[in-house]
Amino acid sequence: MKTSSWQTFRFAFIYINSQPTAYLIAPIIGTSAYLGWAAILVGGGLSLIPLWCSVRLGMYRPDQAWLDFGEEIVGKWPHRLVLALLVFWAVLYVSTDIESFTLFYGSNYMRETPQWFIHVMTTLVIIFTARRGFATLVYMSDGLFFLTLIMLVLVLTAFFKDADIHQLTGLITHRNFGSAAKDSIFVFSFLGEWLVFLFIAPYLQIGWRTLRNLASACILVTIAVTLQWLLTFLSFGPHLGKLMQYPLVELIRSSVTGLLGNTDPLLIGLWSTSMFIHSAFLLQVGARCLAKILRVQQMHAPLITVLGGTAAAFAYQFSRNPTLYQINFNSPPIVLFWVLVLFTPVYYWIVLIFRRHSRKRKKPKNQPNSASRTAN
Repeated sequence: MKTSSWQTFRFAFIYINSQPTAYLIAPIIGTSAYLGWAAILVGGGLSLIPLWCSVRLGMYRPDQAWLDFGEEIVGKWPHRLVLALLVFWAVLYVSTDIESFTLFYGSNYMRETPQWFIHVMTTLVIIFTARRGFATLVYMSDGLFFLTLIMLVLVLTAFFKDADIHQLTGLITHRNFGSAAKDSIFVFSFLGEWLVFLFIAPYLQIGWRTLRNLASACILVTIAVTLQWLLTFLSFGPHLGKLMQYPLVELIRSSVTGLLGNTDPLLIGLWSTSMFIHSAFLLQVGARCLAKILRVQQMHAPLITVLGGTAAAFAYQFSRNPTLYQINFNSPPIVLFWVLVLFTPVYYWIVLIFRRHSRKRKKPKNQPNSASRTAN
């Protein structure tokens, strides 16, 4: 498969944008209120740290996957422990995607349908998509990228004219910086998933162009989320906005006339497809990590099925207590675990730097000895 760097940009936008569009806006309004824009911008800036470290780490062996050369940096067993942690994280993330998708469809469109049936159907779609390979996800993202941008521009231009612009002064006069600082970490847990792009090798050679395009995708996602937050905040205010679980869908439904009056199925279809791409790529990442741990080759498809079934089992356990799931979804321990996992490239890059410096220090000490031996 020949993948261009701009295809990577489009895929990165669809992958990262799938989660904050649906689950980030309302919690930020509820906690940071008028300073939600600052939390989003700071969180987006923080996400550039693991992005840069991921690309620099990938450039250490441009033609080799991080799965293979990672043990040269931290050692064999620490590397395998990290891979095992990534398998658990990927399965847990896919299970939350399945449960969140089930809650949305079950509460809005399929109220009489058993949740286990929605779990099964969603899981089958994700597994089927993941088994088609990375090329399928990239080609799906190509068309989805332009449709998503067009839909976003239409929504912003159609509803900003009816927003309450008098609230704009509150964006710079309020001083709840403590809540905004905490929410920036929460935002980072959504926008900092750049470690998974270490797995695009050998499909695409990681270099400076990769850094440019991934950073461009990060900036575009941050701007898009900020504008969606601003539209929701100015349309519903800080009190009503925090109560809406899916604010963009509610905003479109509130328009009974005009071009966007009945386009909420289109918006939901675009988001659902991006969510399937997100979960499918996570299953591919988990399957590659598990195959490396088990030392098996050409077993990615069966491992994807196993991990997808495990994620469905986790999602079913979550569905037994939806209220507890909603509370724990954004809880500080979960956010902390996410942040620790997302900083994995940073750990490897720090160890790599220390090893390079230690080698440079050893070379001058060895050179006089070798010179004296040749003299003798």
